[in-house]
Amino acid sequence: MQEAKLHDLVLSYRASGKGREYIMERVAAMVYDSYGKYGFDSEDDAADALLKFKRRIYRLVDRFEDQGLSFDVYLATNLRYLARTVRRERIGSMERESVCERAVSSEMPEYFDFTESLFESITLEAEGAGHGASRRRPRARGGIIPRCPAEAVAHSSRLVFLAVKCAWEIDDEGIARIASAAGVGRDWLAAAVGQARCSLESERSRVEHLVERRNASWTRLRLLEARLADESDHYRRQNLSHALEREWGRYSRVKADLASLKTIVSNSLVARILGVPKGTVDSGLYYLRRRFGPRE
Repeated sequence: MQEAKLHDLVLSYRASGKGREYIMERVAAMVYDSYGKYGFDSEDDAADALLKFKRRIYRLVDRFEDQGLSFDVYLATNLRYLARTVRRERIGSMERESVCERAVSSEMPEYFDFTESLFESITLEAEGAGHGASRRRPRARGGIIPRCPAEAVAHSSRLVFLAVKCAWEIDDEGIARIASAAGVGRDWLAAAVGQARCSLESERSRVEHLVERRNASWTRLRLLEARLADESDHYRRQNLSHALEREWGRYSRVKADLASLKTIVSNSLVARILGVPKGTVDSGLYYLRRRFGPRE
């Protein structure tokens, strides 16, 4: 028995509302068998288009009207357009990856993480101090978290101040090391850091959003620069130059917004969480900075 033509199947579906899935199976089989006929470079490209644009192909079936041309012609025209879209996206993705690979080693800014370096320096010194050093209890009077039952050496209690102040920069392993070095309970320090993080949720969300925008803008800049370097047409070079100038403006604004945001806890809140005077936190962090901070 001869198989029904795709055009007739579509007309039958439009009349009865049944059989759309079978039509899609026929379309997929046609595209896989003759992907080059529809403008695809490979079966993988054809598969990507069928998956990514499945709903759009469904709409082709739903909207088709018999106006003298068969559904096969209507489908082929739209599939060739989708094939060009898939090809452009693949080329664009490869171009972005190539540009970023060339630029990342030489052009991406390097940031010195003072906080991480400071934690490492102080923690190592505190761990090396041993338990023979004289100890005293940090004063804790009515803080947000319960009084810490352990004692801590003087400069290690300053490390606790720093840990709470930079709560978003510390992971669980860092909390464990700092608690051990400072001679305080791990759970107690984790509770203090958790309280500090709660105060930074909105700022941190804003920072993550700006970081995404900055990274996307940086990628577009490298891409525009690469296209401008390869373009010989005067009119297109002019358009690319204007686009590059606008993108540099966006990138600069995002960087400025990012630099203006602070994701560290204020000294007054550190003092309130730990139940110590604010002056104690101020002086403790000042001496840590002076002792372990970068020398000019």
